[in-house]
Amino acid sequence: MLVPLNDMLNSGWIFDLFPKEEIDGLIGNNRNEAKGAGIPDNIDAITNYFLDKMRRNMKVVLCHSPVGDLMRVRSRKFPGIVNSSIIDWFHSWPEDALRDVADRFLAECDFPEEWIY
Repeated sequence: MLVPLNDMLNSGWIFDLFPKEEIDGLIGNNRNEAKGAGIPDNIDAITNYFLDKMRRNMKVVLCHSPVGDLMRVRSRKFPGIVNSSIIDWFHSWPEDALRDVADRFLAECDFPEEWIY
């Protein structure tokens, strides 16, 4: 899973997201917008315009444990995950805080009796 994610973050292109016959239509749909932005009217320039637009709008959330040697190995093997992303370090919550949040959000839910402990 990390190989395509790394490639996607490095290139900005999500491989096989669109069928090949649909890509020409997407490029054609962006032709007028690209012309308005001063992009030359050739397929390579408009394709690059479309890719830049995709890169600006792409959002990916990846969660994994940063503890131990495995994170260091992943960082070396998949540099796009580290270089092309923002890393937010989240620390574990105390159990009572987790229970309070869960109680608050689940208070209004109607669960079947067999689910309630």
